[in-house]
Amino acid sequence: MEKIFIACSKHFYDRIPKIKKQLELMGYEVMLPNFYDTPMIEEEIKQNKSKEEHIEFCRKSFLKSQNKAKESDAILVLNFEREKQINVFRNDSITRNNKCPNYIGGATFLEMYDAYLNGNKIYLYNDLPSKTSISGILYDEIEGMQSKPLYGNLFNIEDNYIKFENNNLLNYFTKQELANIEKIDNLYARAFIIVAEVFKNKQDKACKPYFNHLFRVSLKLGEETEQIAALLHDIVEDTEVTFKDLLEIGFPVDVVEIVKLVTKPEIDTSNMTKEEKLKLYSDEIDGIIESGNIHAIRLKKADMSDNYNKERLKSLPLDKQQWFEEKYGKQLIKLNRVTERDRIL
Repeated sequence: MEKIFIACSKHFYDRIPKIKKQLELMGYEVMLPNFYDTPMIEEEIKQNKSKEEHIEFCRKSFLKSQNKAKESDAILVLNFEREKQINVFRNDSITRNNKCPNYIGGATFLEMYDAYLNGNKIYLYNDLPSKTSISGILYDEIEGMQSKPLYGNLFNIEDNYIKFENNNLLNYFTKQELANIEKIDNLYARAFIIVAEVFKNKQDKACKPYFNHLFRVSLKLGEETEQIAALLHDIVEDTEVTFKDLLEIGFPVDVVEIVKLVTKPEIDTSNMTKEEKLKLYSDEIDGIIESGNIHAIRLKKADMSDNYNKERLKSLPLDKQQWFEEKYGKQLIKLNRVTERDRIL
């Protein structure tokens, strides 16, 4: 797993959560900018401290950035268009408007330089700044660091990336079929086609087609995002398909994040006692609740209520029925409390 340090102007901090989630779903460990969690500290220092104290504050900040660069394998610079009034340059080669395409600030440039000296890979989310913008003053220096533009596609982090080349859905579809599936605008239909093929030969514990369970769970939910995630909710847990594969076929980060939250961790339970297994499952449910993601909570409730369906359990041996009673009963009550509270709010 590669560690990636995100560097950007504080003006782009609102872009970080979605990009961070996608990188994590792709398997990367993400390190965040120094002031991401406390963006107002720098302004407070400027207003309330002396010039010397502010200089010392900035010095320590740069040292922290250097350490993060050294600890990471790569640095990802988020460079988007920024509005900024340009009034300090009289050279006609500098664009005299308030648009700075693919802006990279001074502090971010220093973080890039630290990464360059350390031999880290440097990625730009978008292309290099225009030479005619305020950031373009450093165009040659940024280009000289061998910065690799990703053009808004995080999959381009991979060297010589070829779409679907390493996607595990190739075990079920051809590349052309995947390309055609990606063109389907209706994401529910896209998920339906994928899981219908992936699970076509799988059966549930009652020896019924497993796809029927996925479909029923999706029908229990009201929001489209939840319905899509419901169809996909077991695909990573039960097959070789990964979260990264789902992103590559075009499912949004928020959908894949829901799938991740309800996917059981890979833990060997073969030598666990019944009590230990019940405790592990309870902890898993607590983790979903503690995530605060109401979509994942509602999906897990729908999934569990289908698994706990009395008619469905009738075909199982008595000991299996008793096991599911113990496994799902109390946990379903916990999820019901959360969803009821959410409905009231």
